[in-house]
Amino acid sequence: MSTTTAAAETEQIPSSRTETDPAPRPREFLGGLPVYGWGRAPAHLRTQTQMASERLKLADEQKPVAYLYIQRHGTFELYDPADAVKMKPLASSVKAKMAQRRTCPTCGKIRKYVVRGKQCTVCRDKARAEQQRREARTCWDCRTVRERRLPTHHRCPDCRRKQLDKRRQDAVAWVEKVTVCPGDGYGAGCSVKLVTKKEARAYQKGQGAERTWWSRAPHWPERCPSCAEAKRLRDAEEHAKRQAEYEEREKKRREAEQREAEERERWAAAALVDSDVLVLDTETTGLDEDARIVELAVLTSRGEILLDTLLNPGVPVPDDAADIHGITTEALAGAPTFSDVLVRLTGLLDGKRCLIYNKWYDVGRLRHELTLHYLDCSAVNATEEEAAAWAREQAAAWLDGMQFEDVMIPYSDWVGDWSEYWGNNRWQPLQGGHRAAGDCRAVLDCLRSMGRKYADEYATASVASGGTDEGTN
Repeated sequence: MSTTTAAAETEQIPSSRTETDPAPRPREFLGGLPVYGWGRAPAHLRTQTQMASERLKLADEQKPVAYLYIQRHGTFELYDPADAVKMKPLASSVKAKMAQRRTCPTCGKIRKYVVRGKQCTVCRDKARAEQQRREARTCWDCRTVRERRLPTHHRCPDCRRKQLDKRRQDAVAWVEKVTVCPGDGYGAGCSVKLVTKKEARAYQKGQGAERTWWSRAPHWPERCPSCAEAKRLRDAEEHAKRQAEYEEREKKRREAEQREAEERERWAAAALVDSDVLVLDTETTGLDEDARIVELAVLTSRGEILLDTLLNPGVPVPDDAADIHGITTEALAGAPTFSDVLVRLTGLLDGKRCLIYNKWYDVGRLRHELTLHYLDCSAVNATEEEAAAWAREQAAAWLDGMQFEDVMIPYSDWVGDWSEYWGNNRWQPLQGGHRAAGDCRAVLDCLRSMGRKYADEYATASVASGGTDEGTN
């Protein structure tokens, strides 16, 4: 580093000079200490890493005397080795371990660096060079290793002859191909001459002797006039066939979309006049897997409230969730628990069609509450794993006995707000004010919007069958 630079500058001083060189000039000062550039520091100063390599360590409270600045690396502290303390000599066992780490397993020589792997860099370079020399003597086709380096084509004489024979055959076949009309594609070529073989060979030779493929001249005809006309008619027929198939597929697709749209609208109109249809919604402590229900509401298809209650989850309501639905922990004091309303909820949903906006989320929250409920009812002498498995089975059995239907997907498809990013229709937000009963009413509004076209038809059918048409109002 700086020692090598200083020594080099000393050797360049002529012997006739008697005056000494001026002291190194620092580039700046940092904290009152000079900062030297690369190769400009006094020769006797050392960095901490250099002192460690010379078996020196800093004395107690030893301060740096200067700094060394290296571009793109930063500033390093320089110390005076005269103030340092000599390290204790290494033990023989430590030296042996260090030497073992620096010993190459291949050549057995001790290097100045730690040898990682099975070869040092010298052995690795030798092996790579040997592999390159061997590859230069190996035929690319038969992989035979010769005694001498192969020519630039990298093939032995036998393989080279085969290569040249194959190339000549390909050249002859190409000339035959471009000079004769290939025909209309339904049978053999019509054998009409398009260009002369002499012209084809001259154009082929002009593209290079070592080529394995050749291109046609742009002014050569690909077919004779009669075959070109036959190809044009065939291509036009195939295009018309593909166009007809495309139009038929598009017609079927549009008809299927119309049928699906009509089914969605009829499903919504029929749900509004069905006395066995209920709407359920929940408000929770969050969106995570452990979120608890804090409000539950069940309404009929006519908007009558069957259940609308707050639920005490037994855990605090996070502020971010309370900011959305306005239900705080204090408001839930004295409210019933989910277990308290489970019997009533079961009686309301049993044998009914329960419509939910984003069914998967609300059913997941019901599953979590049911699991916790049955976990409290598990056998006392059961293990924790057995109690949890039994609770999950009971929750699954309760949910399997109910009939849940989703409204969000049909309504989003009915709105048709297509997203190129998701490749699907965007889910529409529910404008219910983030309260359980209000969201249930918003679900009914979505059903009314979807089923407006067939509302009168299903209302009339409901009245004729002894039902009511209040759900269409």
